[in-house]
Amino acid sequence: MHQPRKLKAGALLSVVGIATIMALLLGLMLLLLRYNRSETSLLLRKLKLERNLESGTALLLSQVYAEKASEEELIDLFKEETDSISLQHYPWGLYEIAIIKSFEGIDTLKKVFLKGNAIQNDKAYALYLKDDDRPLSISGKSVVRGTAYLPPAGIRKAYIEDKAYEGDTTVYGDIKKSEKKLPALNTALIEQIKLLNYDSLKNRSDSVLSFYTLKDSVNRSFYQKPLILSSEDSISLENLSLKGAVVVVSKRAIYLPSSAQIEHAIFIAPKIKIAKDFKGTLQAFAQDSILVEENVELPYPSALGLIERRTENSVQEFTPEIVIHKDAKIHGVVFSVAATSATDFMNRIRMEPGSEIHGEVYADGMLELKGSVFGSVTCQRFVLQTSSSLYDNFLLDAVINYTKRSRHYLESALLQTAGKGGVVKWLH
Repeated sequence: MHQPRKLKAGALLSVVGIATIMALLLGLMLLLLRYNRSETSLLLRKLKLERNLESGTALLLSQVYAEKASEEELIDLFKEETDSISLQHYPWGLYEIAIIKSFEGIDTLKKVFLKGNAIQNDKAYALYLKDDDRPLSISGKSVVRGTAYLPPAGIRKAYIEDKAYEGDTTVYGDIKKSEKKLPALNTALIEQIKLLNYDSLKNRSDSVLSFYTLKDSVNRSFYQKPLILSSEDSISLENLSLKGAVVVVSKRAIYLPSSAQIEHAIFIAPKIKIAKDFKGTLQAFAQDSILVEENVELPYPSALGLIERRTENSVQEFTPEIVIHKDAKIHGVVFSVAATSATDFMNRIRMEPGSEIHGEVYADGMLELKGSVFGSVTCQRFVLQTSSSLYDNFLLDAVINYTKRSRHYLESALLQTAGKGGVVKWLH
């Protein structure tokens, strides 16, 4: 009788081993499939949230939303209760902070940026000199390149300080007629900045601290409420680091040495001094004076503003001014705002030889331009002080070149000619 063959123990073990491996592989494949589905779902959700962030950004940059209040607003984008965003914007000096949050369930994406305004080509110019019934005289190596708004008296070549005008033409661009007043400022913005002073803030309790509680550094997210550091005395920022949503206010003066590390902070005081070799992005607003020493560099988007507070009957014993020394480079806005229409002790912006401003200069007073402006200049009057004389409405070896302004430059909200909103800088 034929006996059945017996399987060897080794063969049985092999079968069991193969089955186990196949089961493991199948399990791994199922886990991988599940993982891929989960990852795909997360990726699709992330893409959806990013798409909604882009929609929120477009809304914040629109002219319609710019006119809305600054409180946080929740929006259901497509009215399906699955695409929710929150939008918020608030003033930050001459610009605006814009915050977008996109969320679904527990998943949230958010962005914050500094908002500016695109330049309207039909309103762009290199020079706007108020019509004060006198001509502009130009001499030496001076250059005006771009559209120039000038008084009806026009512009003429002049010979002063042993120098004749070296250019082929007085203006390398169109010449148009200026008016007896400067382009209007955004008065609401100026009034907002005026409220940021020691006397207005000293009785507030929310997010206001004494400057002297500060240890060595502050890095404040723009998703948080701005931190205000105030002092009744003068402030020096020696070896300190301030970054983000920080406002420093002094009743007397603020000193910014080269050892200070500053990024996007705001400074407000009657007098502000930025020391030699300092480098940092900031906005500084003073009532009496701003002094910028040699080799200072303020990257874009920085701003220096002189905002007077005197009244018609107040006694003024000095000229409020912004002084920018040689080899200083400012990328952004430099401006002055007169408190009254009085012409005595008119405020002044003074640029020394070798100094540069890449952006905008708005002088609601006198402008002494011995350096270069790569962008636009708006002023009531030019003055020129030399060792031998004081000249009225004269340019000597001065450069105003609109064509050299960066094509990525966005204007602040200082003027009332704001165009389409744009992203000046992503902050997080």
